[in-house]
Amino acid sequence: MTDWKLPWKASCLCGGVQMKISAPPMVTMVCHCRGCQKLTSGPYSLSMFLPDAGFEVTSGEPVIGALKGEHKHFYCPDCLSWLFTRPAGMDMVNLRSTMLDNAAWAAPIMETGTATRLPFAQTGAEFSYEGFPEMSDFPMIMQAFADHGARPDNS
Repeated sequence: MTDWKLPWKASCLCGGVQMKISAPPMVTMVCHCRGCQKLTSGPYSLSMFLPDAGFEVTSGEPVIGALKGEHKHFYCPDCLSWLFTRPAGMDMVNLRSTMLDNAAWAAPIMETGTATRLPFAQTGAEFSYEGFPEMSDFPMIMQAFADHGARPDNS
């Protein structure tokens, strides 16, 4: 299926930061690392890689928070929702999928950080990594997502 019926809208909990997604995701995933567990107060973070050109903050001014290191984590300055991450050296955005107006479809095709996965946090992801995948694995994962990854219900 190539008809993603874009653009999509996304926002933080309070609505102070609004975003627009105009390109389909390259991959959906979860991260089970301890950092993501602590940042979300949950068993993992649910996200999707988007091309930088297909992502736009349309209102509000996200602020950088969390570790403030190599990867920039952006938050709403009011409700403090973790919105997205800009990985260093990459022309992409890692959007927290739950910011989408409709995130019900965004099942992960990949999971990372499984070495610290909580025992009850099973995702059913096709690809699983104890840490993070090698860059050389991404073309295979992205192709699998393009071929048979989760899609929104466009009916």
